[in-house]
Amino acid sequence: MRGGRPPHLRARRVAATTVALVVLAVLCSGPTGASVPAADWPSFGDGPQHTFTGLTELTPSSVATLRPAWRFPTGDAVTATPTVVGDTVYVGSWDRFFYAVSLRTGRLRWRYRLQDQPSVTPYPGEKTRNVGTDGGLVTSSAWYEPGGGRRPALVIFGGGYTLYALAARTGHLYWSHDYTGLPALPADPTGDGARIFSSPVVVGTKVLFGVDVDGQPGERGYIVAADLGTGDPVWEFQTDVNRSGRILNDGCGSVWSSGTVLPDLGLAVFGTADCPTNSKARYSEVVLALDIRTGRLAWVFRPDDETNQCDQDIGATANAGVDPSGTTTFLGEGSKDGDYYALDPATGRLRWEHNVVFGGAAGGFIASTAYDGQVVVGATAVGDYGHFKAGKAVLCDPSDPRDTQFQQPSDHAFSAVDGSVLWDAAGADSFGATTIAGGMAFNCQAFAEVVEVRDVTSGAILAKPPLPNECWSGIATVGDALVLGVGTSARALPAGIVALTPGGRAPIVSRR
Repeated sequence: MRGGRPPHLRARRVAATTVALVVLAVLCSGPTGASVPAADWPSFGDGPQHTFTGLTELTPSSVATLRPAWRFPTGDAVTATPTVVGDTVYVGSWDRFFYAVSLRTGRLRWRYRLQDQPSVTPYPGEKTRNVGTDGGLVTSSAWYEPGGGRRPALVIFGGGYTLYALAARTGHLYWSHDYTGLPALPADPTGDGARIFSSPVVVGTKVLFGVDVDGQPGERGYIVAADLGTGDPVWEFQTDVNRSGRILNDGCGSVWSSGTVLPDLGLAVFGTADCPTNSKARYSEVVLALDIRTGRLAWVFRPDDETNQCDQDIGATANAGVDPSGTTTFLGEGSKDGDYYALDPATGRLRWEHNVVFGGAAGGFIASTAYDGQVVVGATAVGDYGHFKAGKAVLCDPSDPRDTQFQQPSDHAFSAVDGSVLWDAAGADSFGATTIAGGMAFNCQAFAEVVEVRDVTSGAILAKPPLPNECWSGIATVGDALVLGVGTSARALPAGIVALTPGGRAPIVSRR
């Protein structure tokens, strides 16, 4: 198999996952449920370490024949990565619904109508669609939590500023809780654009996620640990504070990354956004680690160039590597500044960094990279695009020849040991997370109706299976299928969930 290390990766992944679960159970005591089979894709990044490295029955030969097995239509874009457990696909859409459909047939099992939040755009039926939007009502991928005691199995996700937990089998609401941009006031769905972009992670009895306000004045971002049984906050870590710790409520401190768990250290790692106001928030554009039990700050990593006033959100979700003994050996995070940072998991100190592009408003690592234990692979987005004055593009630093609206190369692979380049490629701009499985890297292209499949070792293109629309979601690998969402802010329809398989046959459902 070209570039493949699947037997080794499979054994290591299962062993590491088992140890990590034991460590987490000790760390955060509480009721535990059944485990999820390794062949499933139960959360964003395929687990709390967000390696984005899955299992697959696809091969470099069979991917050349990938075709849509089915498409489940939705009323607007699906940009969250689908969650797949057993024969069910779970994902929310910008059309205000969360769906559960059959993996084998694509038929609807149930759907749940979310609360309206008209301040989040685009929304279905909106007359003037903003193609520069950060996303509609649901961008958060669901976490599948097995049942425990009297509690049913749950799917937990963000929709606007509301965190939802639905019964996985029936779609009935188990609980919901609003996490608004200004928690001291009543929820204001028409005026508050706060969103939970973050995909939740469950550790013991806590649900970890971040809140994003995207620069909205008078509001703030923050990080939350909610109670698994009720959705109520257990602790909050305030990211929009000044140097003395006073909450600013100036639109800063947004968190749109997802929490990555370091099980042996008892930490959760988040990246934070830039601060669009003149008052520099203490925790803007940083990577920080919080104690999962208490929410207390363990360490902060801030990139060196604090004089650069460009858009340098750290919004891509961190990758962590856990060895078979349960020790966290690797931690890496991409940024919109075009850098990937490898950090010491215990201290946050920089081990190495690698810059691939200048980055900017719509550039650098917006989507998350994948890490297979040896290699980091990920696509960067467009470039310093999105700011205009009198019809002309406004760049952050016109004196730098690398600061351009469109930046290449846009697909990158480097060694996890020292950051040395293994390969890169142009024309692969993406807003969706990269997935590695079977020695192959899978990614949706931002402006092409295809999935790009590359050999992890060489970067060679193996296949470009077609899609009915552009795709800004990540890709779940389950059995012989790729499961993903289609539809974007620029082109809403056709939208929905798509399963690709060799020859377009019905997907093989993993045996439990």
